Amino acid sequence: MLKYKLDNECVLKSEYDGVVSKRLLLPETPSHQPVAFSAFVTDLDDGPTIDKHREIVFNKIETNVGNAYDSFTGTFRAPQAGIYAFSWTIYVRGGGSVATEGEILTELIVNGHVHGNLHADTETIADDDSATGFVIKTLSKDDVVFIRSGNSFVPQGVLHGHMRWTFSGWLID
Repeated sequence: MLKYKLDNECVLKSEYDGVVSKRLLLPETPSHQPVAFSAFVTDLDDGPTIDKHREIVFNKIETNVGNAYDSFTGTFRAPQAGIYAFSWTIYVRGGGSVATEGEILTELIVNGHVHGNLHADTETIADDDSATGFVIKTLSKDDVVFIRSGNSFVPQGVLHGHMRWTFSGWLID
């Protein structure tokens, strides 16, 4: 005769004609919906017109699994709690409407607080520079993440050219 008994939450004990066997039951893992986005900037003003603390809107979406990135506001809103990874790349070159070196500081903002920053700086008008930042952050549902220009100085030079500014994020766990 076959008998089943649950000894505890993780062990199923069965008995068949006096032979006892146990089987480990793995707990159910919570199912997360996939979340991932990647967007880039198609048009960006020269440095001095951007000013300090301006949100950068990455308006062209390449991927938006979970529809958590808003290309009109430039914000990502976490659809579920979890550990997320974010990456952003900036580019600057000297010149523009005011012939200067190119320089910009950007910040990754989570719920109004800086959680990462990135600086690109040229040394001459004929120079260019790029930088990429990466942050892993635990978020709660509905936390808001975006990229903005920093507060240290007014950006200078040409901020958009033949290189892409990108912003990406995805749920790790």
